[in-house]
Amino acid sequence: PAPAQVFTFLQETTIVPPTQESDDLKILPLDSLLHLEGLITWHSTREVEDIISFFQVLGMKTIGDLDRFQMESLRERWGDTGATLWKRLHGMERQVISPLLPTESLIDYVHLDFPVSLLPFLLHCLEKSLHHLCRRLQGRAEFVRKVRIHLFCEYSSKCHVLELTPASPGRNLELLMKLMENKLAEVDLENPVREMEIEIIPCPEKVQQLDFWEPRTRDQDKLNQLVSLFNQASLTTGFFKPHNEILPEKSWELTPEFEDFDSIEDTVEVEGQSFRLKPAYSHQLAHSPRPTRMLKKPQRLSKQELQQMHFLSSYPVERLEDGWWDDSRGRDYYFALSSQGQCLWLFMDRIENEYYLHGYFD
Repeated sequence: PAPAQVFTFLQETTIVPPTQESDDLKILPLDSLLHLEGLITWHSTREVEDIISFFQVLGMKTIGDLDRFQMESLRERWGDTGATLWKRLHGMERQVISPLLPTESLIDYVHLDFPVSLLPFLLHCLEKSLHHLCRRLQGRAEFVRKVRIHLFCEYSSKCHVLELTPASPGRNLELLMKLMENKLAEVDLENPVREMEIEIIPCPEKVQQLDFWEPRTRDQDKLNQLVSLFNQASLTTGFFKPHNEILPEKSWELTPEFEDFDSIEDTVEVEGQSFRLKPAYSHQLAHSPRPTRMLKKPQRLSKQELQQMHFLSSYPVERLEDGWWDDSRGRDYYFALSSQGQCLWLFMDRIENEYYLHGYFD
C-alpha cells in the first residue's frame, strides 16, 4: 500500500502495526505526500509539489489537516491527481496485490559495543530484538514456532546455542522472555557475550473467531504458558481422562489436551414392559477415596516393611474385583500409616495373601 513507502522513507526503523497506518500517517508533515505512491507512482510530481505548497500557504502542516476536505473539492482543483490523493489518504485507492510472498529470514543480528556478562542487561538487549521480530511476524500474519539464539562470547570463540519452543505457536513476547530467562539462567556468563544472533522459525497464523464478550486474557493462553515452562524443564504435563475400568491403574490415561467426557452411569434400556440394566462397573469410583500420588505399578511389601506400618482399620475400606466372570484375584484396600507418619494406600491380593503399596495420600 501507499503508506508503506512513506513510512519506509521517513521511519525506516519503525514497524507500524496493522490497522494503525492511517492514524500514524496523519501526524506526518505535508512534504511526505511526495512519497505516498506505493506500487502506482504519481502521474506528475510537479502537481503534488503544487498541492503541498498550496496547503502550506494556508497554514496546514500535517497530512491529518487535509481530512476536512472532500474528494470533489480536490478533484475540482487538481483533477485526477487530487482525487487519487484523497483516495490514498483514506485508504480507498484500488490496490495492486503483489503475488509474491515474503521469503526473507526472520533473523536479527546484534553487536554489542561492550561485552555483557550480566543476565538483566542481556535480557534487555534480546527483548528489543524479539519485539522487532514479533512486529515483523504480525505484518506477515505468522506465529512463532521456534526461536534459535546464538550467543557469541568474547574469548575462545565460544558460542552458546539456545532453542525456545512454545507449547503452541503465537506472538506472546512475555512468554518468550520467560522461557528465555529460564534458559539463560543455566548459561555460564563468565565469558561475556559480544554478539548475538536471533532467528525465528515461523508458522502460519491460526485465525480464530472469538466471542464478543470473551475476556482478552483467556485461560487457554495462561495454560499454554504453563505447559511451555513445564516442557522446557522436561516435565510431562497433561489431563487425566477417566476410563470405565475397575483397577485404579487402568481407570485413567494422560492426554495432552483437555477433552470433555461423558459421566459414567448405569444404562437402562426399556422395550415394552421389559427393561434391561447395563451397569457401569466403575461409576462409583469417581467418589471413592484415591491417593494424590499413585504408583504406576503396585509395589510388593516385605514382612519387615509390613510390620512397621499401622493399619487404621482391621476391615478393608474398599474391595475391588477385576473381573468376577474370569479368574479374579480380588483386592482388599486398607489405609495405613508408615513409620514416618505418612498415610498409605495398601491392598491385599486375596489369592497370594500378599500386601502391595499402591499410593500415598498428601
